[in-house]
Amino acid sequence: MQEERCATCGKDISHGELACSQCLAESQGPSNARSSFQQWFSRRTFLAGVGAVLLGLVTAPWNTVRARPLGSHTHVSIASRDLSFWEAEGRAFDQQPIFGDKFSASQVKPGLVPLGGDYWDGPYPVGNLSNYWLSTENEHTGSLTSHEFAIDANYPWFSFQISGHTDLKTHRLELLVRVTATNVGTFATQTSSYPLVSIPGQGKFYCIYQATGHGTEIMRQEVLNVGWLAGEPARVRIIDNSTLGHINISDIHFLAEAPQVAVNGGAVNTPLWGWADIHTHPAANLAFGSAIFWGQPDGPIDQALAWCSPLHGADGTGIVSNTGPLMAAAEQKGYGIDIGHGVGGFPLFDGWPKFTTIIHQQMYIDWLKRSYQGGLRLIVAHAVNNEALANAFNAPMAYDDITMVEVQIAALKALASRHSDWMEIAYTPADARRIIGENKLVIVLGIEVDTLGGFGDSNTCVDADVLAYLQHVYHDLGVRHLFPIHVANNAFGGTQMYMELFNVDNHYLRGKYYEVEDGSATGVQFRLGEDTEAAVTIERDLGVYNPPDYSKIPGGHVNRAGLTIHGNYMIQAMMSLGIIIDVDHMSQKSVDGVLGLAELYNYPVVLGHTGFRELSWQRGTETNNSHKYAHEGLKTAATIQRIRNLGGVIAPITNQDDIRPVSDVIPSLTAKVNNDCAGSTKTWAQSYLYAITHMGGQGVAIGTDVNGFARFPAPRFGMNAGYNLDYNISGYGPDTIRNPLRAQQVAAQSNGVRYDAPIISPRHYRFEGVLLGDVYNTTDQDIWQAMGLYNAGLNPWTNDTIPDATRPALNFAKGFFATRKSQLDILPDPLDLNSPFEEKTAFLVKTGQQPSSSDARQVRDLYPKVLAIWQRWQSMQGNNTPLTRSYAGQRDFDINIDGVAHYGMLPDMLQDLKNVGLTDTDLIPLFRSANDYIVMWEKCEQQKQQIQI
Repeated sequence: MQEERCATCGKDISHGELACSQCLAESQGPSNARSSFQQWFSRRTFLAGVGAVLLGLVTAPWNTVRARPLGSHTHVSIASRDLSFWEAEGRAFDQQPIFGDKFSASQVKPGLVPLGGDYWDGPYPVGNLSNYWLSTENEHTGSLTSHEFAIDANYPWFSFQISGHTDLKTHRLELLVRVTATNVGTFATQTSSYPLVSIPGQGKFYCIYQATGHGTEIMRQEVLNVGWLAGEPARVRIIDNSTLGHINISDIHFLAEAPQVAVNGGAVNTPLWGWADIHTHPAANLAFGSAIFWGQPDGPIDQALAWCSPLHGADGTGIVSNTGPLMAAAEQKGYGIDIGHGVGGFPLFDGWPKFTTIIHQQMYIDWLKRSYQGGLRLIVAHAVNNEALANAFNAPMAYDDITMVEVQIAALKALASRHSDWMEIAYTPADARRIIGENKLVIVLGIEVDTLGGFGDSNTCVDADVLAYLQHVYHDLGVRHLFPIHVANNAFGGTQMYMELFNVDNHYLRGKYYEVEDGSATGVQFRLGEDTEAAVTIERDLGVYNPPDYSKIPGGHVNRAGLTIHGNYMIQAMMSLGIIIDVDHMSQKSVDGVLGLAELYNYPVVLGHTGFRELSWQRGTETNNSHKYAHEGLKTAATIQRIRNLGGVIAPITNQDDIRPVSDVIPSLTAKVNNDCAGSTKTWAQSYLYAITHMGGQGVAIGTDVNGFARFPAPRFGMNAGYNLDYNISGYGPDTIRNPLRAQQVAAQSNGVRYDAPIISPRHYRFEGVLLGDVYNTTDQDIWQAMGLYNAGLNPWTNDTIPDATRPALNFAKGFFATRKSQLDILPDPLDLNSPFEEKTAFLVKTGQQPSSSDARQVRDLYPKVLAIWQRWQSMQGNNTPLTRSYAGQRDFDINIDGVAHYGMLPDMLQDLKNVGLTDTDLIPLFRSANDYIVMWEKCEQQKQQIQI
């Protein structure tokens, strides 16, 4: 061992020591290093010993360092790309720092999504607060050491984030203080607490503090008060000396005040993972006086989702029921049924749920949980109602908006309480962060009704009553998200006009029809008086609907009503409470009025379930369906920009109907996702890409409007592919301009969602739809069902009790199941003359053979039909990691042929979005949307402090 001499008395000491133990003991004082250092300044007798020690510390490395001015404490930050203040040794810190996300969800949280699939396995936010951060690779080792800087008394809080491998010996961050003549006596005997380290070429240092990872990639924030080291020369060193792990470091700072640290050890504003649906109606079964909507969100499934005939009548016709034929007629849209609708709930579910339903439960608790398992982390649950509908169908209970709000909010609280193991209502942003941190679903309570608080008439509205009601819903009910205006004008302002049916509602509630003006200057083309909606036609024929002659108003029609004086007060009162303001359903004038106030106070707002004006088809030249014209409910790019500037959140509604390609207005997105299947996930992708582009990649969520008279996305395959191109239902929405594209869109689909198991229920209803008589005939329909039978393993050769299958479908299925040509029937059945031809054709297709000249003409004619549908079915088996299929009773669900049939299929929708072309990077904003909603909410809470009413 190399010997050295004590600088005080000259005795021999070991290499690495600064003085002999006796001299150090005499000069050190108390054993606690921190307190001894603080006492040192008042102990003048200590100076003599320090002066002697100083003589032994004058070395070449020390002189070299002291010749360079000490750097600022700000230089240790790695928040920028500049690491010129740092020196690396080895290769561990090559190509550092990195930018943005590095780890995928499956790396950070194995088993995060138990449903399978790969739509969710994109970049996961590990909590780094700065965009640039350090993350070493397992195969490299080395160190990164900052240049020297002086610890500043004005910035006494040392803070950084760390994660990765857990082992102080191999992976750590150190705060080092140089050994000097003035501090040697303080630290020398504290080697157990402050070990001495030597950096080659730099000298000797005390390790004041060290930290390692904690076995996860999620950042943990470390905070240390180093004010007692003020003036000391220091360095920060990061070490990775093992190829069996790595270290992650972010946000190194010296701060004037101690930062807040979350309960889980992370920063309080650490980004959260998970997507948000900011417009849902779980308690809609209680709305409308319980006269229309069927099915409960909770309870035993055989009771909650029983057959709907008690409410909707025999075969869904409205006969012998309170609902009547009007709503039953509205429900029949889709699946090719002309009268009524299927009523089958549990266990067959052969009537509903389906992607077109508007009066059946789609948010049953099992389905909500499946979406939660698929990455849903926040929903806004709105109480909803419509007094006009409840009145029209003789609601058996009180149905005014005030009562309905109280009833539904209570039900939502009870629902959350019953399932508290995986969901919880959040009343503050901090609640929401904690709940998601506990891997639960956040529920935010909201209200969406026509006559909020009973304030329908501006002439009788009293501001003091408005404030009292807002305080009631905020403090007593716990509501945090609110629509000031819904589908009728009220005391606060005008509603958006986009469906003529709501003019009926406005007249019922307010005793007057909409007053309109020309809105062509803003791109609006929708006109009142031209809507062919069946319900409007019925109302006209019954003499119930007698609006003014709107044909006299030129151009596109918008509501003349904007924000009223009471609406102005209402918005400011909401802001003073920190309530989240939803500006959907407002007229353009009302939106502009709210945004003016929001900009005055820098208060964010949201669009909970919206669409975009630029993505509409042009009237007359591109579509002749009035539902596809631009209307004032669709938001302009300028409006979106204002919401973005405020830090707001927007959510494209899941049913985007039939819109133009986003590349038409944003050329850089050309061919990102082909817009060739109207009403499907491809359509929503256009709207989503528009949203994230205009919002700068943040603040974009989903808005389903589930259980709120809104349909879900249609399938890309089967008998309802491209459903929204042309509804093909008399009185609702034929589009003779867009219809010719239907066969082309059907043929264009590929890479469907692959599931972990085949379908189990190939009953005939799944192969009914609007393509019958358009793209497909009844033979094609039978082939589709035969493919279902084949994939479900229902073999007609061995099973003669297959339910609900046509005879031709069974014949085609026999051909698919046949293992040899000799197995096929040769002679026609007396009651089924086509049986041998159908069997033979299916057999040839399955075995990859083509018909020969000796085959019957019927076989040669059928072959291209069977081959095309066989290939369509194969195209449904996409390249994704298989997704676990959704089941209910005896029914399975498949987005490829069923569309998004219920709320639990939103994970299937997200998987299809990835399969059609959205990348992990594209989906980042969606999987940050729960976080972005909370950030917006936090800003509401912050800004409310400055608002006095």
